[in-house]
Amino acid sequence: KVLEMIHRSNASHIASNFSILDVATVLYENLKKGDEVLWSKGWAAASLYYFLAQQGTIPKEDLDLFAKEIDGKVKYLGLAETNVPGVLVNGGSMGHGLPIACGIAKAKKLKGDKSRVYCIMSDGEMNEGTTWESAMFAVHNKLDNLVVIVDKNKWQAMGKTEEVLDVNLVKAWGGFGFNVYDIDGHNYGEVEKALLDAEKYQGKPSVIIGNTIKGKGVSFFEDHLLYHYKFVDEEEYERAKKELENA
Repeated sequence: KVLEMIHRSNASHIASNFSILDVATVLYENLKKGDEVLWSKGWAAASLYYFLAQQGTIPKEDLDLFAKEIDGKVKYLGLAETNVPGVLVNGGSMGHGLPIACGIAKAKKLKGDKSRVYCIMSDGEMNEGTTWESAMFAVHNKLDNLVVIVDKNKWQAMGKTEEVLDVNLVKAWGGFGFNVYDIDGHNYGEVEKALLDAEKYQGKPSVIIGNTIKGKGVSFFEDHLLYHYKFVDEEEYERAKKELENA
């Protein structure tokens, strides 16, 4: 469905969507009443809208309006915007989701609300200062109801993350005081185990570093930068659909 949405609208970021879909699938299956999910990685908006439709937060038929102009307006942009029900942070610029997630998690603590907050981030966002300011805030306030999910697909806007600005994420998050899970982000069992284990952890926030493949699931989308930007034309759409159907 995400492939179809992006193809029909001539939108971009198909590879960024495909790297996070496995993690997000397991996450949404395990959400409990009151849990919140913030997509700081808001350029994966097609995936976000898909899961909101599955939840019943937006109508499923609205997925066909993705990135389409109706009466001079586009409601479901290719970058997540808070005008859509269930979208809690605008998703164009990087680094804004975690500060807001920390605020929501802190508010839940103050209210005695036992539900949890999940923040989906990209590995490119690890270059942002707001990420580490928020990490310090989360640890200081013992936000054990907060789980950060990093989509480590090893690419960002202008190249490989290790070449643009390399960060050892396990050491960095652990050094700030987070409970760290370093997992295969395409292994449903590993994702679910980390999510469930994080629920038991007391006194400090958790981070799940999902090692993923950009464009996972379609051979010619995978592990390069082209489909961070390029739209999916008709021939590519049919090839990609066939690969997904035969997987």
